[in-house]
Amino acid sequence: MATRSFLPLTPPEKERLSTRLKKTWKPQLFFRELYSEILDRRLIVTVTMRTLDLIDAAFGFDFYILKTPKAELCSKLGMDLKRTMLLRLARRDPALHPDDPARREAVYEKYKEFVIPEEEAEWVGLSLEEAVEKQRLREKKDPVPLFKVYVEELVQQLQEQKLSEPANEQRN
Repeated sequence: MATRSFLPLTPPEKERLSTRLKKTWKPQLFFRELYSEILDRRLIVTVTMRTLDLIDAAFGFDFYILKTPKAELCSKLGMDLKRTMLLRLARRDPALHPDDPARREAVYEKYKEFVIPEEEAEWVGLSLEEAVEKQRLREKKDPVPLFKVYVEELVQQLQEQKLSEPANEQRN
């Protein structure tokens, strides 16, 4: 994301007002390896110095991702990481430190304030298109041909008639 502004130049002649020069600022990007306790993985991520400062202020990468709202994260990768972390916390995934249950419980205890129901965590950070597709798949019902519906109704009516006929024959 580049920011543009105009810088006034000092004119060589006093009668000239100010000449403006376009200047473009671009963020300084760094590749950093960041460790996630919840995911138990090292991630190579492109960040700015401000992001690194925010991670330090939040006391770690996981806290930064979980505490920062979507509007401030402003990143598809960040929101995907947030959803993945929240799902792992909600499921209390035994794949996290399988050899060390005490360490696993310490991680879950450390981030317990961020635990939300799994059904809610599945929707965190989805784009509009992804959310619509997910909802469509949830509601998807295969169409039933009408002849099958009518056959079932006919069978049900015949069974009701068959059940009611013996009662009529016994009365006669």
